[in-house]
Amino acid sequence: MSGKRKCPFSTSSPQQLKTHITLREAAKSNDVLMKQMTSRTRSLLAAGQQKFWENNKENTADNGVLWTCESCHTPVSEDGVCCAHCGKGCCTPCALSRQCAVCGEVFCTLCSVLDYQEVQDRAFCLSCKP
Repeated sequence: MSGKRKCPFSTSSPQQLKTHITLREAAKSNDVLMKQMTSRTRSLLAAGQQKFWENNKENTADNGVLWTCESCHTPVSEDGVCCAHCGKGCCTPCALSRQCAVCGEVFCTLCSVLDYQEVQDRAFCLSCKP
């Protein structure tokens, strides 16, 4: 005879498992709770953004840095140039290497294409691209 006793429940009873319901899953069925979650998330994002810009202003006041170059990610002071298409900042060396050979405007790396078919590399903007 075995030492185990038989299960007192019938074999057709469902298993009783512990399930963890997250706040997000609970909020899907409750509109008020979902609005509270989204408003809290938005306020946290706004506070983080505000803190980032406050820190950025402190750095620009100390170093004279206005932005970072989109191509080489170096700090750019007042001598930087903006892309003619998207307006992102470029440092002077990157701006000279990404000046369109046709129209002469300065473009960032995302708004220009380098052409290697000539002896020297040429940059073309996306509208002047051959």
